[in-house]
Amino acid sequence: MTDAVCVPGDVPPVIPGGRQLRRIPKPRRQASYDDEVKLLIRAAQAVMVRKGRTEQPRLAEIVREAGMSNQAFYRHFRSRDDVIVATYEQGLLAIHEYLEHQVRKAPDLESRLVAWIDGVLAQIRDPELSELSRAVIWNVEQIARTKSEIRPVGHERIAGLLGSVLADGGVVEPERTALFIHTLVMGLTTTYMTSGEPPTDQAHEHLLAFCLSGAIGSTPTPTAPAAACPDPSTDK
Repeated sequence: MTDAVCVPGDVPPVIPGGRQLRRIPKPRRQASYDDEVKLLIRAAQAVMVRKGRTEQPRLAEIVREAGMSNQAFYRHFRSRDDVIVATYEQGLLAIHEYLEHQVRKAPDLESRLVAWIDGVLAQIRDPELSELSRAVIWNVEQIARTKSEIRPVGHERIAGLLGSVLADGGVVEPERTALFIHTLVMGLTTTYMTSGEPPTDQAHEHLLAFCLSGAIGSTPTPTAPAAACPDPSTDK
């Protein structure tokens, strides 16, 4: 994996547990089920941080941390691996929600792009968030994602938000440009997080300049209207 996973902010929508679960919640039970999923995800985070990047948590440890029964766990997830993947995806949804809030406050293309980039980099400025992100990423890397039923939606939403920003700003080929910037910024975020060294001010400014020149440099410059040709019949 090449991404960090957690930023401060409100809890986003809960990741569903999988397509083959027997859980068919009635509307009045949905909030209760969502609370149980959030509790399991927080428990998985706590156990992963405690164990670090040398040993994966056992299902029994996650259930015990959450104070829930195995029966309650299997109401939402098929396996320990699925709750780990869900924890990762939930973190990406938190990032998306945070970025959306930051972008909405910015008045123009340049400031929105900077808000998106700095919002992603915000993950590595908080030591606790960085530690949690490293633990979750390491655990996800030990799992065959093709065997998980958790649908990977986090990256899609984060890149989609960037694509919308670029499209609204008139950038040529906004989806492709968003893919390039998303890949670069997420990759660098993980590099800095893994090393434990945040980017220097110079590196940060260089990254912003690089992304801005690539995006805004592909925005068509409005052309001035051509001067009207004089009407020969008015010449004397």
